[in-house]
Amino acid sequence: MTRVLVPVDGSAEAKRALESAFELFPGAEIHALHVIQVTRIPSDPKTTPYEYAREKGEGFLEDAEEIAAEHDRNIETALTEGHTARTIRNYIDDHDIDHVVIGSTGRSRVSRVLLGSVAETVARRSPVSVTIVR
Repeated sequence: MTRVLVPVDGSAEAKRALESAFELFPGAEIHALHVIQVTRIPSDPKTTPYEYAREKGEGFLEDAEEIAAEHDRNIETALTEGHTARTIRNYIDDHDIDHVVIGSTGRSRVSRVLLGSVAETVARRSPVSVTIVR
């Protein structure tokens, strides 16, 4: 069975990527992964940055489960922490992923050079094919 990974971050682009994965790979096992980067997520004064990030990530994965249900499909979900692109690469290796479908914000070339792009990094370093959805 084909295994397809869709990294999710709550963005509209990630949701489009998940929708596309279900459409492009009708018989595949779909995995949704959210990577927590605690240093990049603001905190609510009542919670630690990690708790806040974990709650947000769990919400993103619940959204992925709802999208899967709309397509009458099952989905594997995972919440982990680390450097986003590196963690995605490790997940690919650890779970025998065959394809990645990832959302991209479609930023300008200058913005990508200055800020970097997880989608571009994953596409460059992935050992499997990557579909970038805008």
